[in-house]
Amino acid sequence: MTYAKSTSDIDLIIGANIHRIRVLAGVSRRGLGKAVGLSFSQIKKCEDGQRRISASNIVAVAKALDCSIDQFWQGVDPGEAIVVSPAQSDDAIAVAQNFDRIPSRAQREAIAELIETLAAEGGSLRSAAE
Repeated sequence: MTYAKSTSDIDLIIGANIHRIRVLAGVSRRGLGKAVGLSFSQIKKCEDGQRRISASNIVAVAKALDCSIDQFWQGVDPGEAIVVSPAQSDDAIAVAQNFDRIPSRAQREAIAELIETLAAEGGSLRSAAE
């Protein structure tokens, strides 16, 4: 029996989730690789969905990033169509990293509303403000 070594949409989702969680945790690829016994390039290939990650490595990554293994399967729902989310920009990740650190709920809600408005209007408020 021959096994295909290609990756699937699920590998892309898991890799994207590993990337998101790693960046939010402030851990470099090199640092994560060192913690789990993989090279920088192996981590990059897993995050990009070019390489499958083994179950034992998923457990090691979860421990290294201090997160639940379930977080890696976010967006993978058996029985439903798989949708690969686009990668987040560095700016979007920076916003996400800092958003929950804002102590005022009212300020967080105002910022979320501003972002939603700007996105819906294609950034036209920015042009008017300049």
